[in-house]
Amino acid sequence: MVTGKTDSLWYKDAIIYELHVKAFKDSNDDGTGDFQGLIEKLDYIQELGVNTLWLLPFYPSPFKDDGYDIADYRGIHPGYGNLRDFRAFVREAHRRNIRVITELVINHTSDQHPWFQAARLAKPNSARRNYYVWSDTDSKFPETRIIFTDSEPSNWAWDKVAKAYFWHRFFSHQPDLNHNNPNVVKAVLKVMRFWLDMGVDGLRLDAVPYLCVREGTNNENLPETLEVLKQFRKHLDQYYTGRMFLAEANQWPEDVRPYFGDGDSCHMAFHFPLMPRMFMAIRQEDRRPITDIIDRTPHIPANCQWALFLRNHDELTLEMVTDAERDYMYREYAKDSRMRLNIGIRRRLAPLIDNSRRRMELLNSLLFSLPGAPVIYYGDELGMGDNIFLGDRDGVRTPMQWNMDRNSGFSRADPARLYLPVIMDPVYGYQSVNVEAQERDPSSMLRFMQRMIALRRQHKAFGRGSMEFIKPDNRAILAFIRRYKGEIIMVIANLSRFVQPAELDLSEFKGRIPVEMIGRTEFPSIGDLPYFITLGPHSFYWFRLESPAEPIKAVRAATDELRKIPLLTLEGMWDTLLEPEYLFALCNDVLPPYLARQRWFRGKAKEINSCSLIDWCKLGASFYITLLRVEYDSGDHEDYAVPMKIVLGPPALKLAEEIPGSIFAFVKARRGDGILYDALMDRASYDILFNAIGDERQYGTKKGGTIRAIPTSIYDELISSHACASVRKVGAEQSNTSIIIEDAFVLKLYRRMEQGINPDVELSLFLSEKSRFPSTARVIGTMQYLDPSGHESTLAMLQEFIANQGDGWSYTLSALEEYYAMAEKQRIAGEPVPTIGMPLIEASLQEPPAAFIAMTGEYLQSIRLLGRRTAEFHLALSQEKKISAFRPEKATAALTQQLAETVIRQIQASLATLGNKISELPAEVRETADRVLFDAPALLDRIGGMAEIGEKLGYLIRHHGDYHLGQVLHTADNDFTLLDFEGEPLRPLSQRRSKGSPLKDVAGMIRSFHYAAHTTVPPGTGQTGKNEELMPWSKAWYEWTSSVFIAAYFQTAAGAPFLPTARTDFILEVFLLEKVFYELNYELNNRPDWIHIPLAGIIDIIGNIKTGKRKP
Repeated sequence: MVTGKTDSLWYKDAIIYELHVKAFKDSNDDGTGDFQGLIEKLDYIQELGVNTLWLLPFYPSPFKDDGYDIADYRGIHPGYGNLRDFRAFVREAHRRNIRVITELVINHTSDQHPWFQAARLAKPNSARRNYYVWSDTDSKFPETRIIFTDSEPSNWAWDKVAKAYFWHRFFSHQPDLNHNNPNVVKAVLKVMRFWLDMGVDGLRLDAVPYLCVREGTNNENLPETLEVLKQFRKHLDQYYTGRMFLAEANQWPEDVRPYFGDGDSCHMAFHFPLMPRMFMAIRQEDRRPITDIIDRTPHIPANCQWALFLRNHDELTLEMVTDAERDYMYREYAKDSRMRLNIGIRRRLAPLIDNSRRRMELLNSLLFSLPGAPVIYYGDELGMGDNIFLGDRDGVRTPMQWNMDRNSGFSRADPARLYLPVIMDPVYGYQSVNVEAQERDPSSMLRFMQRMIALRRQHKAFGRGSMEFIKPDNRAILAFIRRYKGEIIMVIANLSRFVQPAELDLSEFKGRIPVEMIGRTEFPSIGDLPYFITLGPHSFYWFRLESPAEPIKAVRAATDELRKIPLLTLEGMWDTLLEPEYLFALCNDVLPPYLARQRWFRGKAKEINSCSLIDWCKLGASFYITLLRVEYDSGDHEDYAVPMKIVLGPPALKLAEEIPGSIFAFVKARRGDGILYDALMDRASYDILFNAIGDERQYGTKKGGTIRAIPTSIYDELISSHACASVRKVGAEQSNTSIIIEDAFVLKLYRRMEQGINPDVELSLFLSEKSRFPSTARVIGTMQYLDPSGHESTLAMLQEFIANQGDGWSYTLSALEEYYAMAEKQRIAGEPVPTIGMPLIEASLQEPPAAFIAMTGEYLQSIRLLGRRTAEFHLALSQEKKISAFRPEKATAALTQQLAETVIRQIQASLATLGNKISELPAEVRETADRVLFDAPALLDRIGGMAEIGEKLGYLIRHHGDYHLGQVLHTADNDFTLLDFEGEPLRPLSQRRSKGSPLKDVAGMIRSFHYAAHTTVPPGTGQTGKNEELMPWSKAWYEWTSSVFIAAYFQTAAGAPFLPTARTDFILEVFLLEKVFYELNYELNNRPDWIHIPLAGIIDIIGNIKTGKRKP
C-alpha cells in the first residue's frame, strides 16, 4: 500500500493521470460522475499502470468555471458524493498503490464563498473585508495583463453590495484572495491541513503566480508570493511526510524556477512552454523548438521535478510563445476559429494531430522520456476526440468512453440528463473509441500506452536522470541520453513524416551494446565510427546502453571441464533456442550434467527423470532468467532459477577460459560461435539486476507471470550513484549465488524457487526495518517472481556489504591451526589435556582452565562476543507483538509432543538414507555407520522424553534455523555480523519459517565447533583427519569453546521468556541430535566425503549418554 512507502521523492517517478470526477463514471444514474463511480473504475486506472491520480476540483460550486469557482473549501459537491465517499476513494486508491493529488484553488474563490459574502458586507479595511483585494477605482494596477481576453475587459469588477471594486485575475465571478494578508495565509493553511489529514498525497496549487499584489508591478511572480509559498511548504514539512505541492505557473522556465526555491517551496511545477513546442517540432520536422526550450530551462533543486503534459483540461495555451509562433500554431492546428479560446487551442490530443497513430505514439514517447513526470489526460490513452461545438472548454471535458452501450457506458441515465453529451461523430464516437474494444485489441492505443507506462516505471533514469542532447546533422532527428546511477538510456525520435537516417557520435560509449527496450532486442555494439541508424516515419527508439559481456573474477581456472561441455547448433539465437526442438536438447542434454556440477543443486543424490523450462523472462541483451523444473524418479520435483546468456566471438573465448564451470554449452550459430553460460558470471547482468531494484521494474514472463523488483526505504540512502565496475563472486560453497558489488553491496540470487517469502528475506527485512538489529546487513531491495496464478517466490535480495576479515569458519580454522601448534608442544612436554569432564551446560558455569585460555587467547574472547551477539539476535526476534509471523508463542504439551515426533521422523529418514547408502561408504566410515544404526533405537526412545517438557520449553520464536560459523562474518572491528537466515536448505519452506526454541541455533553453533575441530589438519600430519595423539586436545578445544559460547549466550539472554525453565541440558541434547542427523542426511546427498564428521558427532553423543553425561 502507498501508506507503507517511505520514499519522500515519490513524485519524481510519478506518472499522473488527470481526470474530472464528473466525467469518469456515474454510479447513481443522475448523469454526472461521482466518487463511487470512480472507485468502481480504479482497477482500470491501476491496470493502465499510472501511479498517481490528479483530480480536478470537486468542491461545492456554482459551476460558472467548471468547479474552479469554489464556494466551500471543506466540502464535496453533492453531485459527486460526500466526504465519506472521498475517504473511501483515497483508501481504495492507496490500496492499489495509487497516490492522490487534488486541486486546491488558492488564488481565488467563487463570489458565493462565505468568505466573500462576509467581506462584501464588512466595513472597508476590516479583517473580513481584507480577505480580498478592494479598490475605489478600476484603474489601479494598470501594468497587469488580462488573462481571459475573450470574456473579461478588466481585472476589476464592481460589487454593488460593497460599493467597491474587487480584484480578479480570471473571471469576474472569481474574486482573488488577498495573500498579502497573514490571516488569509493562515486560513488557507487550515484548508490544506483539512485535505492532507484526509490522506491526500499532493495538492495542485492553481494560479500561484498571482497570489500577492503590489502597486507598480505586473502582479506576477512577486517576491511576496514566493514567500507565501515557502510558508506553506514549511508548514507542510513540519506536520506531514511524503506530501507535495504541484505549482501551476504558466510562465517561462526561468520565471518558474523561483517557485522551487532552494528545494523549500513547491516540489513540482508544470513546464508549460515545452508542450506547444513539441507540437511545433513534429509539424516543422525540426528538433530545434524542443532543444531550444530545454536548453533554456534552468536546473532545479535535486528534490524537485517538472510536470510534463501534452494536453489537459484547459486550452493548449500559447502564452509562452512568440507572436510568430502563435500565428504558426493557429495556422497549423486551429484553422477553424471555434478551435481557439483565449490565447490557446481547445482540442484533445488525437484530433489535434489528425488522429495520426504514429504521431500519438511519438509524442507520448517524448512525454515519457523527457525530464519530468508525465501527465496523461483522461481518455487520451484511447485517442478520444472532442466537441468544438460545446462552449468554453467543455469540448475536451466530455464523458469517458467505456464501451458501446448507451452513453458510452458512462451512465445509465437518459442522454438528456448527462452533464455533457458523449462524443458521437464517426471517427471519435464512443462506438469506435472505447475502453472495452481497445482492451480486446492487443495493438490498440490503450495497449501501447500500458506497455510504455510499464516500461517508463521500470527505469528511474526517466524521472531522476540527467539529460544530454546528441545533435546529428539531420535536424529531423531528436536524440538524447538519460543517465541515472550507472544506467544509460538513449532516446532517438524521428520528427519527420518520412524515413530518416541518423549518424550519432557515440564515441563516449564505445563497446556498449544498444538494447532496444520494448522488445529487448540487441543492436550491434558501438565502435569508433559514428553510429548509423535508420528510423521510419514518426518513429522512435529507446535503447539501454549495456556493458559488453565480461567475466567476473573467476573462482577457479580453466580445466579439462571444457572437454565435457556439449555443443548446441542453432539457426538463430534465443528465439531458436526456445523453440521446441532445441528446448528439448537444452533440457535433456545440456542442463542435467550442468546441474550435477553445481554446489547449489540439491538433487545430486536423486535420479533426474526430466528437466523443463516452466517460465522465462528476457531482462537484457541475450540475458534471460529461466525457471527450471527438475523432476525426479521418486515423483517429486524442484524448481530452480537459472540465469542464462549467450555471447559470441572473442568475448566467448575469454569467458570459456575464465569460467569453465559456468558454461552450459558451446553454441554454433549463424552469427558465429560462442557459449551459453550462467549470466551471473557476467558483470553486465548485475548492472541490469541492480538498476531493476532501484527502478522498481516489473518484467512480464513468457507464461504470463511477473518478475518484480522492490527497493526498501534505505535504497536511496545507501546508493547515491552506481556502476558495477568492481564485481566478484563469493567464493565459499553455498546453496545460492552471491556477488559482491564494489565492496559496498551483496546481490544474492536464490537458486531454489519455492512458493512463499524466503525466510532469509523475511528475517533480514524484519531485522533491518522493524527491530533495527545492528549486527546484520541491511536490506536494500528484493526481487520476486509471481507465477501466472499470482503465487510468489523470492528470486533475489540486495544487501549492504559488511567489511570483514572473513567468515567465522575461516577465522576459526586459522585459530585452530595456532591452537594445534601449541597443543603439539604441550603434548611433547607431557602437559595434561585440559579435559572438561562434565555436561556443557554445567561447564558453562565456570571458567576454562588457565592453560586452555593461554592456548586460545583472543579467539576465546571473540567466541564470548559471538555468544552475546547470538542472544541479542534472539532478543530482537522476541519483542514483536503485532506481526503474527514474529509474535512469540508459548510452548504447550501438544507442541512439544509434536516437536519430539518431528525430530524422530527426521532422524528415521536420515537413518533410512544411511542404510540405503552404507554399502557405498569407505570401509573405515562404514564401521562407524554400523554403530550408529545399531544404537539408533535407544536414541529415538530418549528423544521421546521431549514430549514431557511441555511449557518448560519456553516461548517459541523465529530464529536463524541454520546457524553455524559460516553464517557469521568476523568484521573489521573484531565483531560479528549475522547473515543468511534462509534456514536448513533440505527442510520445506513452511518448516524454515516456523517458530521454535532458539536453542536450536545454539545447538547449530556447537555442531559447527565440532565440524571445525574435525576439519582442521593438525601440523605435521600431511593428510585430512586428526593425528590420534592430538585427538584429546581437539576434543578439549571443542568442548571448552562450546561452553564459553553457551555461558555468554545465557548470561545475555538471562530472564528471556524463550529460555527453558527446566532440563535445559536435555533439551539442548535433543536439538544437537536433530542437527547432527540433519547434517548426516545433507552430507549423504551432497558431500559424501564429509560424512565422517556427523557420524563422529553422533558417536560422541551416544558415548556421553552411555557414560551418564548428558552432553555432546
